[in-house]
Amino acid sequence: MANIFVRAYRYITRNTRLLLYSNRYYNWYIFSRRLSRRWHKTMLGHYTSDEVTPVEGSPKTVVFLCNGFVEHGGWADRLKGILSTFAVCKEQNIPFKLLFNSPFPLTDYLLPNGYNWTIPEQTVIYDTSCSDIVALEIGNETDWQGKKQYEFLKKKIVSSSAQQVHVCTNAHFCYNRNFSSLFHELFRTAPRLQSVIDRCREQLQDGYISVSARFINSLGDFIDTQKAPPLPPNLRQQLLQRCVEQVQNLHGQHPDSKILVCSDSTTFLSAVRDLPYIYIYEGNILHFDTPSSSADYTLYEKTFVDFFLIAGASEVYRLETRWIRRSGFPYAASQVFDRPFIPIKF
Repeated sequence: MANIFVRAYRYITRNTRLLLYSNRYYNWYIFSRRLSRRWHKTMLGHYTSDEVTPVEGSPKTVVFLCNGFVEHGGWADRLKGILSTFAVCKEQNIPFKLLFNSPFPLTDYLLPNGYNWTIPEQTVIYDTSCSDIVALEIGNETDWQGKKQYEFLKKKIVSSSAQQVHVCTNAHFCYNRNFSSLFHELFRTAPRLQSVIDRCREQLQDGYISVSARFINSLGDFIDTQKAPPLPPNLRQQLLQRCVEQVQNLHGQHPDSKILVCSDSTTFLSAVRDLPYIYIYEGNILHFDTPSSSADYTLYEKTFVDFFLIAGASEVYRLETRWIRRSGFPYAASQVFDRPFIPIKF
């Protein structure tokens, strides 16, 4: 009889675990919590506890950090975290600042627009007696997660009694809080970047569409922070051919429109470059978190040019297969001017 109860207990326990681990919300919670703790621990290693005397009368300020303490992600990850944090600060009437100096100063490309978010680095207090660290890294994006992210950030920011609250997150709930308005309140393009965008727009002409594909390393030609192995040569060729066919299909649907193609794969770009209706802005393809020995302006210019060209397209497409990541880059760009976003699954 005892063995029956033991077996029953083991069966129930084992199946309960399976139910929990098959629940995507539970999985996200565990995954996000581990990554957030890792971020927090890594950031904390750069702080001291010297008991700096707080500045009397200074209001609590939220400082969003993109300063190289952790791997912050690409432009889309950073941007949605910045705008989500700014949304909370606006609602709570708390001053918001952005320190973005790694791997380059953001002001090389984007300047404050209606809101001055700049802050001198020497005024950022890396001292745990005066500053709180709020780290929140997420997994997949759902509305449910967005609500939890919002509640978490709001609670942490509002409840903190520190002089500065240092936030590092890629939370995405800004998509449900007027992304476009938040973006334009914070940013305008720097003159050098805008001149390049204007020149590209003249070549593209009105009514162009865009299509994006992020292969990471499926085609074996891109160094990414995610150490994904390339596909076997035969599968690479099949994937490449299918992607080219999708671009050709798009042209069939929009015969009078140029197609802006953006990708992290030089192989894919080379495969479509000679099609007469294709437009590609040439430049360096580099992930923000990939170490580089140079901080040259042109290293990261293509990222911002592509972003704003996608934002100006009449329709924004994204290729999606098992071997192509669902990049948030074209989606974020489509939200700048509220353009239609259409995934192509094949």
